[in-house]
Amino acid sequence: MPTTADFIARVRTEIGDLGASFLKSFDGGHDSYEVGVRNIDPATVQVRIVTNGVPAPIDPALFLLDTRTGLLTLVDPVPVGSRLAVSGTAYSMFADSEITRFVDTAARQHCHGQFLQTRFREEGTGFIKIRREKKTLANLPAIEIDCVAILATIEALWTMLTDASSDMDISTAEGTHLPRGQRWAQIMRTIDVLTDRYKQLCKQLNVGLYKIEQGTLRRVSYLTGRYVPVFAAREYDEHGLPIRQLPDRDIPDEDESGIPSPVWGGFGY
Repeated sequence: MPTTADFIARVRTEIGDLGASFLKSFDGGHDSYEVGVRNIDPATVQVRIVTNGVPAPIDPALFLLDTRTGLLTLVDPVPVGSRLAVSGTAYSMFADSEITRFVDTAARQHCHGQFLQTRFREEGTGFIKIRREKKTLANLPAIEIDCVAILATIEALWTMLTDASSDMDISTAEGTHLPRGQRWAQIMRTIDVLTDRYKQLCKQLNVGLYKIEQGTLRRVSYLTGRYVPVFAAREYDEHGLPIRQLPDRDIPDEDESGIPSPVWGGFGY
């Protein structure tokens, strides 16, 4: 099954944020340094002290690196006369934690209200039952991987679109014109194209946010004025108690006063 790391790599490929290796060198005598790159992958970071051309790695417990801003803080200052070498991989747009949030959001939206059903025979009794488990990123069918990846890419593009909304066109007295608003328009067009692509896949596979769902009209008892309970349909050979369904109810005018409703007349009993 695909992991979150697989989806992160897929989203980075879609938005062109593949990352680049870096190697920075600094003079000694300090205990904090600005690495000069952002969105650093912490798994690839190597910090070394170079003395007389001989590098010596620093224990990760002896330094703190802010992967978002690139600020490196050491427990002990680098000796004067030595140099500090920092290497790793950095990304130009998003850190892994941000793309992980996009993937989690896409998975929640795509899998909302959906279940995987498995038919099995219970050991000991021989009864035929159906196991229902909520669809998550961990048990996502392989055919739906592209859907979640596209939806996570759309989430990333919405973040980029919000950032691009603050860009303004620049016009100078010399006649120079920089239409920076085109970046917003291009990202918006990309979101529209990917949304259409996601819709098409969902409709073809009947999954995700555009899945066709069937509902059951609920009947109200004339005697009690309450909803008659609704149960999920079962296979003819499925054994076990019926599964109660609780459809959502729209209650925009709900009484929130806390005063109990009268059972008999207007006495409030």
